[in-house]
Amino acid sequence: WPVTIPLPRPDMERIRRTDPSLTDVIEARTSLRSHGTKAITLEQIGEFLYRVARVKEHNSTEETGAFTTRPYPSAGASYEIECYLTINQCEGLMPGFYWYDPMQHELALIHEMNKDTVRLLTDAQQSTGAADPPQVLITLAARFQRVAWKYQGIAYSLILKNVGVMFATMYLVATAMNLAACALGSGDADHFTHVAGTNYLEETSVGEFTLGSLPDDAL
Repeated sequence: WPVTIPLPRPDMERIRRTDPSLTDVIEARTSLRSHGTKAITLEQIGEFLYRVARVKEHNSTEETGAFTTRPYPSAGASYEIECYLTINQCEGLMPGFYWYDPMQHELALIHEMNKDTVRLLTDAQQSTGAADPPQVLITLAARFQRVAWKYQGIAYSLILKNVGVMFATMYLVATAMNLAACALGSGDADHFTHVAGTNYLEETSVGEFTLGSLPDDAL
């Protein structure tokens, strides 16, 4: 990648000591479609992705081949979900379209902001009914072969279940971090492949999620 941005890594020991309890987070979790006047920060995005999607371990055996462990469960440990971020407003990060590298914990810039990335944000805004586009749109894309080689006819069903599990993890982490989060019920897979430059039959979008600072009236 021509431009990569290393992300801050959070102090997990501090987080273990200071995070609200699981019960408090579950009870407080809600979909927040609007964001505050203050932008989310690069540090917050780094912590969020580290807690949600990073590769925790990378292993390999003769029987199973290479596999990873991450913070959320995945059918057959396939981890076919890739995270792409459309950054609209973020303190410390240029607007644009990025891929998250879970192994290196860094963002790779694919496109600076253009009419295609603006359309991703506009579609997300229309989906939520918010007055403004989201500060950050996270698009989940599936690399289908990672699941299909093993599960064949039920692969797509399992991918959608994995998306649901990841959404739940994202909601809980965002709530614990006092961020606004909302899973979306729509998306344009054709347009995503156009922006990301992927082959529709090999990798395309299967879920969308907005993230940003808390609305001013929620502080």
